[in-house]
Amino acid sequence: MSRAAGRRLAALLAAAVLLPACVADDGGGPAGRPDGDRPLVLVSGADLTGPDGQGVRQELIDQWNAEHPETPVELVELPPAEDGQRSELIASLQSGSADYDVINLDTTWVPEFAEAGLIEPLDGGLAYLARADFLPQALAAGEWEGKRYAVPFNTDVGLLYYDPELLAEQNQAESDVLGADSLAALLENWPTGYQPPAYTTQLRPYEGLTVNVLEALWSAGIGLVSGDGRYQEPDEELLARALGFFERAQPTGEQISPVSYEADETAALGAFTSGASVMMRGWPYAYASLPAGYAVTTLPGQAALGGQSLAISATSARERDAAALIEFLTHETGSQRSLLDAGFAPALRTAYGLPEEPSCEEGAAQRRPAPDGERPPPVSAQPEYVELLWCALRDAHPRPRTPYYTQFSQTLQRIVARMLADDAYGAAEAARDLNEALPRALEGRLPEPDHGE
Repeated sequence: MSRAAGRRLAALLAAAVLLPACVADDGGGPAGRPDGDRPLVLVSGADLTGPDGQGVRQELIDQWNAEHPETPVELVELPPAEDGQRSELIASLQSGSADYDVINLDTTWVPEFAEAGLIEPLDGGLAYLARADFLPQALAAGEWEGKRYAVPFNTDVGLLYYDPELLAEQNQAESDVLGADSLAALLENWPTGYQPPAYTTQLRPYEGLTVNVLEALWSAGIGLVSGDGRYQEPDEELLARALGFFERAQPTGEQISPVSYEADETAALGAFTSGASVMMRGWPYAYASLPAGYAVTTLPGQAALGGQSLAISATSARERDAAALIEFLTHETGSQRSLLDAGFAPALRTAYGLPEEPSCEEGAAQRRPAPDGERPPPVSAQPEYVELLWCALRDAHPRPRTPYYTQFSQTLQRIVARMLADDAYGAAEAARDLNEALPRALEGRLPEPDHGE
């Protein structure tokens, strides 16, 4: 047995020690309580798409409850912080302290939860859940080691937003933006001496930083992680050049808004719409928040695939009800179109209303329409944007598939964040340390201090 396989077995055994507390007895749920005495429970991260915290996921649950009064569902939302969501989910599932039936997982968590035995394989009588016209990459994200554990609820992809008026003020044509091969090439050729800076993104040490770095590396031809979760060590000099995109002292770094270095998605969007930069990297949800006249296009180079998938808890005694709820949320065109109008990117192709496979021509862009009355038309009624979004999703690059994605992401963040904060620790040093630390992270090993720390 390999060392990696041994560590995986140990993780499974550790989970198994904790799981009996939440195994049903006498046909009931946790602690022997009859499962029919409680609502079906869907656990998810916080949904901030609607006013007063009433997001589209709760609206969909309300719709289910109205149509299925005999099988009521309760939506439980976890803290907004991504790592807090993952940690709380794992602790609750392993200890049996919560009655969760359906789990809305970030797609990068699926291998970890599957490896630990926390979610149920969707095989046998559950295999039908994968038989819908899903975006192929989003569907593949629910697989691990030849088995399917989850089906896509919504997906996500990086997009490039820009202010056409500021673009013109800096003597840049829209064709320069729409024809760029990568963000690095775009910013390297940007004219100097203008304010505001060219670009805002998310470089605070969290998953947003990981995604930005991965997109820069992929666009430079650096894969970093193989399909089976092993580290593919790139040439150190090539890696350093790609990381240099973010260094403040580099030409591209000078074009990045200072706001970016402490920003998450919310802060970046607020700064961008307040005039902090000409362009911004953001997820599709930002489109609905843009002022009229702002524009969006596909991200130059490689864009990361994001999203969330629905799985059945391994401790649920209500497999059939859980599967019916997942089918309602993922297979129903109306449910998925509600996600589209709320700012999410649905995984179900029919939600986009595309009569045939779009041509996905390069250089397409869509301007945010002016309101017709009190508000702009719903997203699903804007065919040019809907087609652009589908084309971006079709070409998106999935993040690494590994049970140790969290260790990988946190290690990458730690090293790149140091590069961004320490003038004496540049891209060359960061490239060296990434090549040393990331193979350990992808084996689930704890990070070691950087050189000089």
